[in-house]
Amino acid sequence: MILDLNDLVKVAYKKLKQMVYFEKHPLTLRRRLAEFECEENFEERLQAVGKVSKSKTPHETAQFKMWLEDIRFDVIPKGVEGPKKPEEGQGSFVSNVTSAPLHRVTKVNYVFDGPIELHLLSVLWLMIEGPEYDHTLSEHCSGSRLHQFVGNDEDRSAYLFKKYHELYAKWRDSGIQKARDLLSYDRQSVCVVGLDVQEYYYRIQLDWEVFRTQIKRPVPSGPLQDFLMERQLRGGNLFRCIEEICKSYREKLNPMLAITHPDLPDTATCLPIGLSASPVIANWYLKEFDDAILNIIRPAYYGRYVDDILIVVAMSEPPEEADPIMSFMERVLVRADILKWDMESARFELRSKPGLFLQKKKCILQFFDAEHSTAGLEKFQKQIEENASNFALLPVDSDENPVAQVAYDLLYAGSANKFRSVKAVAENRLELAIHLGKQTQLHLMTEGSIDRVLKDELFRFFKGRNAIDYWDMWERVISFLVIAGDLKGAERFSKAMRSESMKIKYSSPNETSAGTRSNVSSHLRRTLSAHLDLCMELSLAVTETTRDRDDSSTRLWRQSNLIRHHLVAIPLLNYTSFDGNLASPLSALGLVIDPQKAVNAPRFVHFDECLGFVNSGCAKANKRDSVTRANDVYRQFHGTEHGGVTSELVGEEEWK
Repeated sequence: MILDLNDLVKVAYKKLKQMVYFEKHPLTLRRRLAEFECEENFEERLQAVGKVSKSKTPHETAQFKMWLEDIRFDVIPKGVEGPKKPEEGQGSFVSNVTSAPLHRVTKVNYVFDGPIELHLLSVLWLMIEGPEYDHTLSEHCSGSRLHQFVGNDEDRSAYLFKKYHELYAKWRDSGIQKARDLLSYDRQSVCVVGLDVQEYYYRIQLDWEVFRTQIKRPVPSGPLQDFLMERQLRGGNLFRCIEEICKSYREKLNPMLAITHPDLPDTATCLPIGLSASPVIANWYLKEFDDAILNIIRPAYYGRYVDDILIVVAMSEPPEEADPIMSFMERVLVRADILKWDMESARFELRSKPGLFLQKKKCILQFFDAEHSTAGLEKFQKQIEENASNFALLPVDSDENPVAQVAYDLLYAGSANKFRSVKAVAENRLELAIHLGKQTQLHLMTEGSIDRVLKDELFRFFKGRNAIDYWDMWERVISFLVIAGDLKGAERFSKAMRSESMKIKYSSPNETSAGTRSNVSSHLRRTLSAHLDLCMELSLAVTETTRDRDDSSTRLWRQSNLIRHHLVAIPLLNYTSFDGNLASPLSALGLVIDPQKAVNAPRFVHFDECLGFVNSGCAKANKRDSVTRANDVYRQFHGTEHGGVTSELVGEEEWK
């Protein structure tokens, strides 16, 4: 048995493509991947990754060092400074005005932007050594867990991580359900606490040698010895590549970090956000903390989603009213020697990982007494279940709720029926996303012009501070306008968002010069401007024809098949050579699946999509029944027919 790295690189590319396909933002990596696949030297670049991986010291090769030189980063805002909250005794002032001459950003995030080759090396390392780290984690660690196929020598699938929304739902719902069970069945009072590790990816201080030695490497024996030894050798070599990528990235970030994160120690690793290896490393880094909670505290429930922590503890007495959060943390976590209170910075430090902190102001503590009403907890659980189902269900009738009703919440203090109870107006990201999704699907399935009132409300919502706070929803709005046939509206929206992004100014809470702050501001503007361009590109690629416009970006997105598939009107139409409007394919006839697009499919293709394609009228017809034809299409994607589906011809006599 031989470890074929060239073959593994091709599998790694499939896994990387599927991961990127389901990523929400930013779009920089998606564009890089589309360019990588559409270049004429695509195969040669894949082989180059295999060649570097095979070398004795891949991290020292000239090719690898060239890839390191191309590492860049995107700077994205974490939020825009809003109006100051009125002090106690000043009453309440509520306003819908979000416009301002400047949008002051006080916190930013950095996202890794490197060559696809480095991403492939990262995926390769996960395929070879990732499971060794992932398997050491308990089931209480829910975020970014590797798929069970990863690490299997026979794995040729596109799966890399388990579905993040299922992991998140399990992490959240399991804790709430456990709290309900204790209250309802055991009649025990409970505390539910949510904690967040401050700037986790930035503050990890990884000892690479300690991390390397965490894998137990038994000396293999028998006929597989050479194969296993080679696998360990390749895994160790790729590990050095991951180490060098992280170190190089940190060096590139240092000038910016000195401005935005001046209190970071020099020993901080700053794991690259956006690199596939980072969440696996981040999960492992808190393993000791997980074990301490489970073995010492023994809570009713403990779950960690990367850096978000949820704990349910049965408590006979409520925390002290004077300072309930400090009372709970002191009683449960500080006395157990898991945390210690840092008086100077007013935050808790992890004893097992010095340099990592939990901010008291971000702790969320809920106490439920078994002798009192538990309606609040039950209502919360019901609400999140409804929110989850809203994304799964498509509207059957026109959705008449205007943006103004779904995108805003009134925050009350007291009765919702009294005007004086209104304390603030807050934007509702979830409801707005659901509403936009419904409207886009309606325009995809039906004909008709866009509602003028709806469009005006969208423009009013994305005005001023909201334009920057909701930058990750720009693509949803542009896609909606493009699918609805309002190209001028999409261009107008893009122009408005570009104007708002130019008002961004980084406002550091630390003492920094105006010149250094201006540098951060420039990076923010460039990142958002580039993101806006990609939003428009990606949306237009669905509707524009490659015949009528010599636009390389349209061909790029179509050829790589990294467009948004939910915007395609007919199932699998984008897997053919059809070059017309995918949202309104009036001239799609006699089409067949493109073999190359099937091989590089970024997602799993289901049998019902194959059946929908052959029954759509656009697929090339033959005398066989639709189920058999659909199975032929299914075979092109998966190499075998769908075993659970058969067809049977029914004669006329049987119908009489």
